[in-house]
Amino acid sequence: MCKVLTTLLLLTLGFTQSQAEEWEPIGTWPFEYKNFQVATVYSGVFKIMKTQTPCNIHLGNQALWFVQNDTLKEAQRTSIIRVEFNNGDVFIPIANGMCMGKVVREDTLAGNVARIYQVRLVDQNKVDERAVAIMNMTQNLQQSDFSLGLWGAQLSDINSVPDPDELPIPLNNVFFFQYNGEIFEATEKQILAHIRPDRKREYRNFTREAEIISQNLSSMLRIWESFFVRYDQPQKVRK
Repeated sequence: MCKVLTTLLLLTLGFTQSQAEEWEPIGTWPFEYKNFQVATVYSGVFKIMKTQTPCNIHLGNQALWFVQNDTLKEAQRTSIIRVEFNNGDVFIPIANGMCMGKVVREDTLAGNVARIYQVRLVDQNKVDERAVAIMNMTQNLQQSDFSLGLWGAQLSDINSVPDPDELPIPLNNVFFFQYNGEIFEATEKQILAHIRPDRKREYRNFTREAEIISQNLSSMLRIWESFFVRYDQPQKVRK
C-alpha cells in the first residue's frame, strides 16, 4: 500500500484531547497530532477496505501516515478515501488528493452532503524567512571577536541560537466548501461564483462590515451559514 519512510521505536498512543489541542507541530515532527492515534481508514479504488491502525497527518506533505509492524509509512494519495480518528476528527483527501481536509462542518443541503474543510498548510515563506534570520544570527556571533576573556560567553551565545527544526512551524488555514457536489477553495472569487447572483452585493457588504478573515474558522462558518445554509433567505442589502 505504501513505502517505508522510517522505523518507529516507540509510539505513545494514550493522550488526552486537551494535550492534542495544545500541540504545535515543529520541524522535526510536522504532524497534526503530537502522537499517532488509532483511526479507521477507508481505502481502495475498486474495492473499499476498512482498516484500524495508528495514524497521523503530515502537514508538510499533506499526506496520511500510519503505523505498520512498528514502521511509519506514508499512504498512497490515490488510495485514501476517508480517515476517522477515535477523537472524532475526520479527514478526507481534497483538491485532487493534494490536501488532507479536516471536516469542520457538515450539513445536508438540497439533499446533498455539504461540508467545510479546513486544511493547515505550512507557510513556507515564513519558514524560509526564519531560517535566514537564524543563519544571520549565527554568522554574526561567529564573526565576533573571540577575546580570551569572552570565549566562554561567546560559545554560550552560539549554543543559544535556536534550532529551526525544534521551533513551531508557521501554518496557514485554508478552507474549502463542498456544495452541490463540488469542492472549491473558499476564496472571495470562488464564493461569489457559487452563490446566487442577486446576493453578490449583499456578500460584499457582509464581508466588509463583519470583518471577515479568510483564515479564521468562525468567519468561514458565518459565511457558510448566511450564504449557503440559508441560501434562499437573502437579507436586506444596505446601501
